[in-house]
Amino acid sequence: MFISDVHLQDSNGPKTQAVMEFLCKKAKDFDHIYILGDLFDVWPGTTDYLISTFEPVFEVFKFLISQGCHLYYVEGNHDFRLGKYFTEQLGIKVYSDSLETQWNNQKIFMAHGDLGNPKEKGYRILRWLLRHDLLHLLIKPIPKKWIFLIGQKTSQASRGYQKQSDAKINTIRETYRDTAKKLFQKGYDVVLMGHTHIPDDYSVTIENRKCRYLNTGDWIGNFTYLEFDGLEFYTKKHLINL
Repeated sequence: MFISDVHLQDSNGPKTQAVMEFLCKKAKDFDHIYILGDLFDVWPGTTDYLISTFEPVFEVFKFLISQGCHLYYVEGNHDFRLGKYFTEQLGIKVYSDSLETQWNNQKIFMAHGDLGNPKEKGYRILRWLLRHDLLHLLIKPIPKKWIFLIGQKTSQASRGYQKQSDAKINTIRETYRDTAKKLFQKGYDVVLMGHTHIPDDYSVTIENRKCRYLNTGDWIGNFTYLEFDGLEFYTKKHLINL
């Protein structure tokens, strides 16, 4: 199972409760669960405040692992520097940029997708700064709750693309398909990304290989995720009442 862009803001709201129920009842039936970033709305490093705030969500992670699920987390632009708590305490494999693997003789590339638009050079600089050790050393004296609340406000403002026109959405979709094509040309057969909040399933033939790009969508307006049965990928929609 593959899921991204849920953007949880708390541990007890109706959306969080619905997501935890989905994971406990549906996701537990899968051997491997891939979180392709932005499960949380803002995560500037794992702190004691964040661990206590989202403890119920972490208990769900522990439950899934106890059921034999393998969890993988590709960091997003809203949740990064997850740290040792995720890897050592929860037992989740964390990837800061991308995850590459091979299934059925096909090379698979997975990423959150925030680097999917090569024209966003300003964002790439900001991304580097937000992850730099020096910045986190400078903000260390600031109460972690303050940082979290500031991050929530800025993250909500950054999701303006959800209100874009159909033409803008089509432009974003085509940009990410072009990025996927470049990855296909490097030898990948399947590219999985999130970030855009736009579900997509696009196939193209590159050098006599049938290649496929899929976008997980989001859990803000689409409530979509992906399933892989060992042979084929499927886009699924979860019915949720909020």
